[in-house]
Amino acid sequence: MAEAQTTRSWGGRVGFALLAAAILLAQLLPLSTQPPQWAPPDWLLLITLVWVIRRPDLAPVSLIAVIFFISDILLMRPPGLLSALIVFASEILRRRSANLRALSFPVEWIAATSAIVGLTLAYRVILFMMVLPRPPVMLTFSQTATTVIAYPLVVLAAYLLFGISRPAQGEVDILGKRI
Repeated sequence: MAEAQTTRSWGGRVGFALLAAAILLAQLLPLSTQPPQWAPPDWLLLITLVWVIRRPDLAPVSLIAVIFFISDILLMRPPGLLSALIVFASEILRRRSANLRALSFPVEWIAATSAIVGLTLAYRVILFMMVLPRPPVMLTFSQTATTVIAYPLVVLAAYLLFGISRPAQGEVDILGKRI
């Protein structure tokens, strides 16, 4: 029984890392040479939030920090800034995941939305304070809006493709700690 849980735990972590690598690779592909009018959802942020809220044991904080630090470097953002903000937001949601488990999906969506909006505002404020170049406001707004709208789709895809669902009320991990 413990071996099956260990295999599922490591399988979920590896699946999360591989999915993040695929998303980063897709973001690096030069698909268009024209400046965008609207921004697509931040898929990497979405899968991170879904994994942290639904199965916090499958997305350890160290893995999230490494993935987002690598994405900061590859996407030429200020190294560590967005990754630190996302680690902070994911840890807040991780602590609330047990409470969100007992509530309905719209409450979970509102929690994820508040994290996404908070991350966006904090990131822009810090970039402004450090006098660093910021993307246009409408581009940031469109990415935030599409990210919030895409959250239910990512939850559905994570459930159908990867089996990521909310743990049962009394479910425990390998060490006997409640999930």
